[in-house]
Amino acid sequence: MTDLDRALADIVEIRSRLALSSTFLGLGPAALAGSGVLAFGVALAQSLLPGTSDPLAYFAAWVATAMASCGLIGGEMLRRAERHHGGLADQMIREAVLHFVPAGVAGAALLAFFARFAPADLWMLPGLWLVLVSLGIFAASRSLPRAMPLAGAWYFVCGFAVLLLAAENHALSPWLMGLPFAIGQLLVASIVHRAGEADNVG
Repeated sequence: MTDLDRALADIVEIRSRLALSSTFLGLGPAALAGSGVLAFGVALAQSLLPGTSDPLAYFAAWVATAMASCGLIGGEMLRRAERHHGGLADQMIREAVLHFVPAGVAGAALLAFFARFAPADLWMLPGLWLVLVSLGIFAASRSLPRAMPLAGAWYFVCGFAVLLLAAENHALSPWLMGLPFAIGQLLVASIVHRAGEADNVG
């Protein structure tokens, strides 16, 4: 390895350490709150429209909602990260996203597994998804605002509460999916907003 290669490797290592030790400021409260409002709207639509309790329609709507929310949050994240982190934006985004990738992959894998091998147990998926979101938040909390574990705790408790409630009749309830996500995303948005206000005051 040449001196230039070593120097470049050292720079990459320093950038990585800086990204890991810094608070990620790319999350925007508007997009986070918007994803919560979207979840509430989908739950309301599913509760009013006929046929949406069918597993295919139910989960198709929520997968589409998750993708739309990721696009909404991701678009604002790219814009804010560039403004707040400058040259470290790409590294900060990569570190933040990587914390949530395992939870997202696990959620998709669980949907595929239950749909193929245990369709009668699909009622468990909303609660399990909530638990996975909580684990993603806890994994990323080191680089997020200090109060973010509160949101992780909300999703964790809601996940098991939804499992307990759904276990009574094994029904796919739009509100058992929508309300925890709507309130959880609004809570995350509030935490991010308050953290931003504190930074501005400081």
